Amino acid sequence: MKQSGSFSGIPLQGTGEDTSLAESLRDALSLVRRNILGMIVLGLVFAMAGFVLSQRVDKLYKSKVQLMIDRPVVSPIEAEQQVARLDLGYVDGQMLLIGSDDMLRTVIERAELLNEPSFQPTPPSPVRRLVQAAKALVPVPNQAAGQDAANSEERRMISAVKKLEDAIVIRREGETNVIRVDVSATSPRLAQRIAETVALSYQDMRLDYREEEAIRLSDWVNRRADELREKLTAAEQAATTYMIENDLIGSIGANGINEQQLAELSEELIRSRADLAQKRASYEQAQAVLAGGDPASLPEVQASEIVTGLRGEQLALERRLQDSRELGRENSPRIDQIKRQLDLVETQLLDEIGRIAEMQRNQMVALESRTRLVEEAVANAGGETGSDSLSAVRLRELERVVASYRQQYERYLNNSGLAADLRTFATSGTQIVSAASLPLEPYYPPTKVFMVLGFLAGAGLVLLGALLRDAIQREYRSVADTENDLSLPVLSVLPQLQPREAGHDKVRVEPFSAYSEAVSLLRQSLQGAGSDRTSIVLVTSAEESVGKTTVAASLAEAARASGRNVLLVDADLRFAGLSALYQMEDDPGLCDILRGQNCMPEDGSASAVLDVIPAGNLQGRPPADYLDTPHMGAFLRQAAEFYDLVIVDGPPVSNLADCRILASHCTEVIVLMRAGQTSRDVMRSAVRQLPPRKLSGLVVTDADARSMTGAWSLSGGVSSSYIPREKGPKRISGKPYAPQVSAKSLAQAKARETV
Repeated sequence: MKQSGSFSGIPLQGTGEDTSLAESLRDALSLVRRNILGMIVLGLVFAMAGFVLSQRVDKLYKSKVQLMIDRPVVSPIEAEQQVARLDLGYVDGQMLLIGSDDMLRTVIERAELLNEPSFQPTPPSPVRRLVQAAKALVPVPNQAAGQDAANSEERRMISAVKKLEDAIVIRREGETNVIRVDVSATSPRLAQRIAETVALSYQDMRLDYREEEAIRLSDWVNRRADELREKLTAAEQAATTYMIENDLIGSIGANGINEQQLAELSEELIRSRADLAQKRASYEQAQAVLAGGDPASLPEVQASEIVTGLRGEQLALERRLQDSRELGRENSPRIDQIKRQLDLVETQLLDEIGRIAEMQRNQMVALESRTRLVEEAVANAGGETGSDSLSAVRLRELERVVASYRQQYERYLNNSGLAADLRTFATSGTQIVSAASLPLEPYYPPTKVFMVLGFLAGAGLVLLGALLRDAIQREYRSVADTENDLSLPVLSVLPQLQPREAGHDKVRVEPFSAYSEAVSLLRQSLQGAGSDRTSIVLVTSAEESVGKTTVAASLAEAARASGRNVLLVDADLRFAGLSALYQMEDDPGLCDILRGQNCMPEDGSASAVLDVIPAGNLQGRPPADYLDTPHMGAFLRQAAEFYDLVIVDGPPVSNLADCRILASHCTEVIVLMRAGQTSRDVMRSAVRQLPPRKLSGLVVTDADARSMTGAWSLSGGVSSSYIPREKGPKRISGKPYAPQVSAKSLAQAKARETV
């Protein structure tokens, strides 16, 4: 009979039924309860192992140092302005710089970490040693001993750099420009020493960089001043030589009427030529700037507010580009963006300089025209006076060149003094906020954490083993597991009997024992509430040695004890276990009835009678030939009219026709299985071979007494998962017919037991 009830809740994988969350929790708690001792024992073992491991592991101490990072100022003027700047991008770049390989190598060398045991190279693994030994067998030409030593030192340094990189943690304190450097080491002093060396090495590196930058600037200014001094000296010598050659010393200043006019024209010519020379020089400088020269050399460019703003923006972008390149990311998107902005500013700067150059050219053309007019006027004045005036004009030009070179030279002398100040003003932009601390207690290993994790690992390992064991085992684990897999209710769970105990005797002698109560529960499940119809129950099993005969006899004794007339039939014609149990192997029985022999009961009015029909003699015929006859159905129908309950002890299913033939003549079928031994495949095969509508349920035998309060407990009652079906046809009144010749009454059985 199919199970008409259903479970509510979440579905179980591989079944068509649902189970509630509460049942899943109960299963989990049951799994924990069954393995609690192993969990505790193995958990304590792993906890002790964690404690021992924590004592054997090298202890680590952590020292920290805090650095405030500011962008270094480039001049004393900028320092005096005290401009507050917070560039987090610059701070992040300096964090990467502190953790770079070059910086770590510097720290290793300054702190002499190659002599520390914790920074020695890790011994190679056995596989690595084998590979090295194999390589040593292959001769390598042109390899000197010095090269091997250098390679060995480099490998030591690389190993130390990797260990130091793992021991250092660099992070920024929130959204500030304060960097925290944490250093882990095997001793407190070593951790403090490494932290101090990291801070000092970074400061020194920044100072060295700033000093080199200041030296480069100072050297360039000095070289430029030297060049201007040489040009000034050459210009002064040229002016003096010209005065001597043209005998102009003391001759300038003679006046006359014509000379006064000529002096005025000469003075105008000198101014025109001077202005023209200045404009021509400015134009040439502008062209040089456009060709890639220094824009600062052009006064008009320096005076332009537009150029000044563009130059400031260009310098800021170049500084950002230089800082980004220090991080070692030449192809990063940030550098590409800065380069694009720098190109745009340079284009705008060149356009503005080109506009200034064009303006200078126009002014130069105008001055050339003016100078030609003045020269023509002077030439018309004629005479020696004109010649002398021209010499004076030429002298004035030379003096103007000398004055120009002298002005530039004095300016670069001033810049040279500023560059000298930069050498002494170089700052690192780094301040140690908190010096390296001396740790007092190790932070690793955490002994308590090791012990807790060890205990949890041990307990989890036990649970995992239990889950794997339950997953791979083919036997059923509980009542719920059995019902969900087979879609049949478990009618009763029978406890184990002692080796010499007989189940039917225990039901009769000890009615209040656990076994008797379980058999009584099975009887009530088969009887149904308030039914007066006779049930013909076939007791079978999925395999042999399950206790099928014992259960059939015990069920018959329990029904007889309740006042019902019971017929117990041994239909297992192959083994006749019930006949052997009642010592009736040689008596005529079911085989004789199936051959057509009739019999009547001795007393049809008796009550609480238990009659037993043995198997009888097969006489060499197959059991299926006996069972598959019309006499079998007629015998069971007539027995149902005389008895209140007919129990048929059938053979195991075992892919034989015997059990299926008997099931077709019975009204109910119960299948037995042994707790923790009968496999799922065997039970599924047995259930498939029986008629589904007649399957009443399952009976579990040989259950451990402790498991009957856990996995094999029926504490919820059978009615929670089983709804009794309607019984067979109502008993017809009339004179009962029963096999008198082979029936043994309860009184005869008792007399035999007394003897």
